[in-house]
Amino acid sequence: MKKVIALILALAMVFALAACGGSTSAAPAAEAKTDGAAAPAAEPVVLTFAAHFSNTIKLGETISKAKEILEEKSGGTMTLDMYFNEALMKQSDTFVGVGQGIADIAYIPSQNLSDVDMAGIFKILYTTGALDTYTMTDIYRGALENTQLQDNLADFNLHCLVARALGGKQLCTSKVQVKTPDDLKGMNIGANGNDSYFFSECGAGAVALSNADYYTGLSNGLVGGITNHYVSIVTYNLSEVAKYITEFGSGLEVAAETYMMNLDTWNSLTEEQQKWVTETFTEISDMMQESDAADLVADRQLCIDSGIEVYTLTDDELAAFAPYMEKVNNDWIKKASDDGWDAQGAYDYVMNAVIAAKG
Repeated sequence: MKKVIALILALAMVFALAACGGSTSAAPAAEAKTDGAAAPAAEPVVLTFAAHFSNTIKLGETISKAKEILEEKSGGTMTLDMYFNEALMKQSDTFVGVGQGIADIAYIPSQNLSDVDMAGIFKILYTTGALDTYTMTDIYRGALENTQLQDNLADFNLHCLVARALGGKQLCTSKVQVKTPDDLKGMNIGANGNDSYFFSECGAGAVALSNADYYTGLSNGLVGGITNHYVSIVTYNLSEVAKYITEFGSGLEVAAETYMMNLDTWNSLTEEQQKWVTETFTEISDMMQESDAADLVADRQLCIDSGIEVYTLTDDELAAFAPYMEKVNNDWIKKASDDGWDAQGAYDYVMNAVIAAKG
C-alpha cells in the first residue's frame, strides 16, 4: 500500500513539473509578439490660436480654414485649436498674452503693437499717397525680412509669421470738403494713432473716438470729421451724417494685420514645421487680401451712391500736407532711434519701395 501511495505522489510531482515548464516557455512567446507589434503613432503637434472676433464673420470664417490647411500640409502631424470671441484673452491683452504663451498664435492688428518701436513701419504717413493694398502688403512683408522689426518683436518673445496691409484711412467730413491744411484749422477730427498727431500738426483738434461713437460725434457737432476705412464708413452709416470724403492717395496711415507666434514655440519647431505654419497663415492672409480688395471698391461706390462727394487730392495738394506728415514720421524715427533701433533705415526701406512701385 505504501508503495502505491509513493508511486501516486511521484506521478503528481512529474505532472506539476511539466505544467511549470509549459508556463515558463509561454512567456518568451508573448514577449516576441509584443516586440513585433507596430509602435503607436506619435500625437500631432497642437498649436493654439486666438482671435478677438467671432468665427461667424468673414474674417473669422476665413481664418478657421487654417486648421484644415495646416493638417493637410503636415500630413496630419500638426493641427490647431482655435479660440475666437476673446475666449482665451481680451484683444488688449493679446500682444502680451502670446508672448507669455497663453496662445501659440494670434491675430494682432498693428494698433495693438504700440510698445514695439519698429512697428511704427505700419504707421508711416505717406507724403505722396499710399499705394494699393497688394503693393503695400508686399512692402510690409519685405520689411519683415529687411528691417529690425523681427528683432524688436523678439524682445517681447514674439515672431511675426506674416503681415498684410489693410485699406488706408480716409478723411470723412460733415460740412467742409478738405483740400488744404487751412481747411482743417479749428475743426475737431475724430482720429487715433498717428492720424491724430497729423491733424493736430495741421491745426485741427484731435478727439479720440471709438468707431461706435463716430456717428453721434458727427451728428451732434462734437467733431467735423473722422478718419476711417471705407468699410467702417459704410458699416456705421456715416453717409447719413457726412457729406464729403477726402482721399489721401490710398490712405493716410495704412494699418496692418499680423499673425504673431510665441517665439519659444516657434523655436521649438523644426524648419519644416515652421515652413508649414508660415505658409498656412500666408494663405489665409492672401485670401483676405482678395476679399478686402473687392470690398474696398464696393464700399467706395456705396459711399458715392449714398450721396457723399469723394475727392482725391492731387500730387500738388498732397505736397501741401507733406511737412505735417514728415513731422509725425520724424518724431517716430527719433524715438525709435533713441531706443537703439535703425528706424531711419526702416523708413527709407519702406519709402524707397513705395517710390519704386509708383514708377
